[in-house]
Amino acid sequence: MMLRLKTWPWAAWSASTRLQSIKHVHEVAFVSLLLAIYTSVTCAAGDFRNTSRKNVLYIVVDDLRPDLEPYGQGYVHTPNIAALANKSLIFDRAYCQFAFCAPSRSSFMTGRRPDRTECWNFVDNFRETVGQNWTTLPQYFKDNGYFSTGVGKLFHPLLPPNGDPPSWSDFRDFPYINPLYLDCPDFKSWCSLDRAEDAFADGLTVNEALRRMRYAVHNLSQPFFLGVGFHKPHLPFRAPDGFIELYPAAENVTLARNKTWPRNAPTIAWNGCLASPGRYKDITERRDYLTPMSDDEAGYVRRGYYAAVSFTDSLIGQLMSELDALGVANETIISLHGDHGWHLGEHNMWCKMSNFELGVRVPWMVHVPDVERCSGTHTPALAELVDVYPTLAELAGLPLPGDLDGTSQAPVFHADGVSVKNVSLSQFPKCGSNLTHMGTCEHRDKHLLDYMGYTIRTDQYRYTEWFRWNGTELRADLSQAVARELYDHHGDDGTDFDSFENENVAAEQASLADELSAELHRVVTGQRRSF
Repeated sequence: MMLRLKTWPWAAWSASTRLQSIKHVHEVAFVSLLLAIYTSVTCAAGDFRNTSRKNVLYIVVDDLRPDLEPYGQGYVHTPNIAALANKSLIFDRAYCQFAFCAPSRSSFMTGRRPDRTECWNFVDNFRETVGQNWTTLPQYFKDNGYFSTGVGKLFHPLLPPNGDPPSWSDFRDFPYINPLYLDCPDFKSWCSLDRAEDAFADGLTVNEALRRMRYAVHNLSQPFFLGVGFHKPHLPFRAPDGFIELYPAAENVTLARNKTWPRNAPTIAWNGCLASPGRYKDITERRDYLTPMSDDEAGYVRRGYYAAVSFTDSLIGQLMSELDALGVANETIISLHGDHGWHLGEHNMWCKMSNFELGVRVPWMVHVPDVERCSGTHTPALAELVDVYPTLAELAGLPLPGDLDGTSQAPVFHADGVSVKNVSLSQFPKCGSNLTHMGTCEHRDKHLLDYMGYTIRTDQYRYTEWFRWNGTELRADLSQAVARELYDHHGDDGTDFDSFENENVAAEQASLADELSAELHRVVTGQRRSF
C-alpha cells in the first residue's frame, strides 16, 4: 500500500494554508490521521520518496581500480575517499560493462548496455545513431526539476559531441566543460611537477565544480545534480609535487605477485598495452604475453599511478569540504565510482582493456544522508555500472525511469543479505588475425570488428567466451566460439588482487564451463530482447 499525497491538490500547500482551508474540526482530524498514516507507511517501507529532494554529487574517476583504503589496500593514500566510504554503502563487487573509456561511459550515462548503445570503441556515439531521443542520467534529473550541470570527464570527449547539451540545464552560462589533460615532459608515463593545482586539468575541473556548487546553493531554490569527472589516474600519471613523496622509492613499492600470464588462458584475452615501444619514452622494453616488465620498471610505474590517485583524492576532499561549508552535506547524495578497472602488472598487463576481474571491477560507494547502512557498510551484492542510473534516481526519490537495462540497487540500502541480481555482464572486442597480438579495435568501423568476448561474474566464478563478430547484424555469432575461460573465485573477498584468475580451468571443469556457457548465452541473448 502506498498513499500518494502528491495526487491530491492540497498536498502541495503549506500546512497553514491547508488548515485555513478546512472549516471543521472533524476535517482537521481527518487530515491529521491521513498524514500520520502516510508517514508511518512510507517510513516503514523505507521508501526514499518520503524525504525532501536531495542534491546529488556524482563523481566519476578515470581508470580507478579498487586499490584503495576502503577496499583493504592500506598502502594507498586516499584519506578523503576513505572518509566518504565511512559514511557510504560500499559495493565490493561492482563491474563496468566495457573496459574502455568511451563505451563504458556511454553505457552508464544512458543506463544501457554497449550492445544497445552500439558504442564499442571511439568511433560512434549514441546520439548520432540509436539513441537520439534517449534521456541520459543527468538529463533525467534535469527533467525532474534539478539544476543539472557537469564538468570534467563524464562523457568521453566528443562522444557525444559538445558534451551532450540535452543533458544539462543551462548550457549557455554553464556549458559542459572537460579540460584537456597534458602529457608529461619528454612523453614519460608519469611525472611530478612543481606547478599550481590549476595547471592540471583536474585542478581546473574541481575549481569549476566548486563554482557551480556555490551558485546552485546560493542562487537556486531547486536541488542540484552536479557531475564531476576526474581524468587521473589515466595515463600519463601526472600530479603536482608532494604526492609522489607519499610513496616509497620505486624499489620498495608493492608489486603484483601474479605477474605471469594465467595458465591455459587463451592469448586472445591478452592486451599488450605498455608493451608496445614508443608510446611512453620511459617504458622501453618490448614484451609479449610471456615476458613481464622488470621489477624496477614495474615499481616505477606503480608509484606514478598511486601518486595520481592520491592527487585525485585530494580534489575529492575539496568537494566534500565545500558541501560542509555550504551547509548542504546532510542534503546531498554522493556517488563515486571508476569507469573501469586497471591492471598494474597482474597477468602481465598494464592497462584496462580486458575481460579479467581487474579489467572490469570498479570501486562504487554511495552516501545517502540518514540511511543507516551508509556508515562504511560493505555489501557483496553483485552490481553493474549500468545500475547507477536507476539507483540514483530511486535514492533521490524520483520515479524509476523506464527502458533502461540496469536494475536499481536501492533495495540493497535497506538490509543485509539483499541482492538484486546474480550475474554481471561485461564485454570487450578484439581485432586482427594473430591471436597472440590482437588489437583493441579502438578506431575500427563497428561492422569490421573481428571478435567479441563476453564475460559473466557469478557469486563464485568468472566465465568468459570469445565469439566471431557478425558485422552485418552487428552482434556476436554465438554459434562460433573461438575460446573460453573459467576462473574460480571461491574465497575471494575482493581485497586480494593476486590470488585469483591465475589458471583457466575451463578444460579441467568442462561440465561447469558448459553450465556457465549456457548462462552466458542466456544473458547475452536476453539483453538483445530488450532492444
